[in-house]
Amino acid sequence: MASLQILSQPQAVTHFLILCLILEIASGQDNRNNLLSLNLKVSSMNKANEFAVTLTVTNNVDKCMVVKISIEDNPNIKYLSAKATYTACICTVNNYFWDIQVFANTVLQGKAEVVPAKEICPDGENIFPVTSYIETVTGEILVAPRTRCPP
Repeated sequence: MASLQILSQPQAVTHFLILCLILEIASGQDNRNNLLSLNLKVSSMNKANEFAVTLTVTNNVDKCMVVKISIEDNPNIKYLSAKATYTACICTVNNYFWDIQVFANTVLQGKAEVVPAKEICPDGENIFPVTSYIETVTGEILVAPRTRCPP
């Protein structure tokens, strides 16, 4: 009974409420920091310095979210088909593809940004409310040196 009497003191109640608030904020931040996981895979194609890029976006929460997926601009990269930026409803795992040509050793950066839902996800889907979350992943591409024919 004496242990419950301490909660009747205003200062103890205030400390208890602050502790609860700190614990809630910390756990909320942990969940927000891991909304998406990204995996960048770069595979060489048949021609020299041409690569197929696959960006895998994994949703780590139990609600769908609208995500804008892109590759950051880089002057050493030429897009062989199109420099596509995708906007999609991601509920589990989605893959996105680009074919590129690289002119020098470079760093490729994939980006996924949670954006406001604009009728992208099907009706009835439970949508995650966050609209200001960005995740990036980088990969290095090394260009094969050109060989010269002997004179």
